Amino acid sequence: MSKHRDIDFFRHPAAEREWQAQERAMHAARTGEPAADDARTRAYRQIDAAVRADDAIALPADFAEQLAAKAGLVPTAATAPETGLEKQLTRLLLAALVIAGLVVAVLEGGSWFHADPAAWSVAGNPWVLALLACLGASQGAEMLRRRLD
Repeated sequence: MSKHRDIDFFRHPAAEREWQAQERAMHAARTGEPAADDARTRAYRQIDAAVRADDAIALPADFAEQLAAKAGLVPTAATAPETGLEKQLTRLLLAALVIAGLVVAVLEGGSWFHADPAAWSVAGNPWVLALLACLGASQGAEMLRRRLD
């Protein structure tokens, strides 16, 4: 039977009956009890027997542990060291994006920048202040994370 008797897995009585039939069938199969009289329990017992009999390749019980030991430590994206080339290409891409953004802003938005100079002052526009606060909070959180690591 289920080890979690205090947890309400099902709110519908029909689902609870199915769960209990599955549990009875598995318990009977493990303990070697004779087959039950009701068809539902017998069916679940046959399913349990078929699942347990499917041992075609006969893997050892600790197969996953053995395979992990052979594979060794697999680096993840977070632990994989960046090469110098990757760092340089990332910096180059970032610089190209910043320059491209400035060029587009100057060529296409020149009249927009000059239309309302007060829009770019911190006192005149609360959104500029919000942007600066978000950038500061992000950088502060990153510095704190690095310090705690």
